[in-house]
Amino acid sequence: PGRRPMEKGRVSEALPVPLHIPRPPYVLEPEKVRGWWNSRVEVKSPEAVAAMREAGRLAHATLDLAESLIEPGRTSEEVEAELHHFMCDAGAYPSDLGYKGFPKSVMISVNEVICHGIPDDRPLENGDIVNVDVTLFLKGYHADTARTWVCGKSDTTGLRLVNATREALDAAVAVCHAGAPMSAIGRVVSDVAEREGFGVVKTLVGHGIGEFFHGVPQVFHCRNSDKRKMQEGTTFTIEPVLTEGLPDWETWDDGWTVVTSDCGRTAQFEHTLLITADGCEVFT
Repeated sequence: PGRRPMEKGRVSEALPVPLHIPRPPYVLEPEKVRGWWNSRVEVKSPEAVAAMREAGRLAHATLDLAESLIEPGRTSEEVEAELHHFMCDAGAYPSDLGYKGFPKSVMISVNEVICHGIPDDRPLENGDIVNVDVTLFLKGYHADTARTWVCGKSDTTGLRLVNATREALDAAVAVCHAGAPMSAIGRVVSDVAEREGFGVVKTLVGHGIGEFFHGVPQVFHCRNSDKRKMQEGTTFTIEPVLTEGLPDWETWDDGWTVVTSDCGRTAQFEHTLLITADGCEVFT
C-alpha cells in the first residue's frame, strides 16, 4: 500500500506493580522457569473455570476502558498507564510486564504493527488503526484478549479491515465445540479474509492458556490440515490478524515489534474461551 512507516517513539520505564499483587512464576523467578510453553493439554476443573471466568470479565472491562481512551493526540503510553492502574486496582498483574523481558503492561500495535507493539510517547493520529492486546493474571490464572479501533476518522478500507477482522473472530468462535476439528478455525477465518480481499498472518497463532500464559493447543488462523479435535474443558485463545496488503512480516531491532513488510495496515481481535459439549463459553 506504500504507507509512510511508523516512527518509533521514546519508551519510558515500566510502571510499578503494588507488592501485594501476586506475580506469575516467570516474573518471580524467571531463571527457574523452564521454557515458556506448557506442553500438556489441560482440562480445567470447575474451580479453574470460575477463576478464568473472573479474570476474563476483568480483561473485558480493561478493553472497554481502552476503547474510551483511543483518541488523536493521546500517546499509547498514556493509554497503557490508565490500563495498568485499572488492572492493578482490581488486584490483577499485567501479564505482559516482564514476560520474556517485555517492558510494558499491555501491547499496543498501530497501523502496520502486527503485534507486540511497545507503548511509547508517539501521539496517536487521526485515522490510525489501534490494536490493544491485554493479558492479566488474577487469582492464579491468565485471561488474554484484544480489540482494534480506528482512532478518529478512517478511510473505507481501514474500516473494512477492522470490521472483517472482528467478523473473522466471531466466525471462528461460532465453530467451536467439543469434537469440532481445530482446522475449522483457520478455515472460517480464511473464508472471511478472502471474501473481503485481506491477508491472514499465518505465523501468529492462538494458544492454550490458564495458570500458564502460553501452551498447547496451538490455534492456526490460516487454512491447515490439523487433525486434532477440540476437547471439552480446555481453554485457548483465538486471535486472528488480518492485513490490507501481504501478510509478510519483519521484526524491529527492539526484538518485539512485528510489522508488515509492505507497510500495510493490520487489525486483530482476540478472545479467551472454554470448549463445552455443545459450543463454547467466551470468557473475555
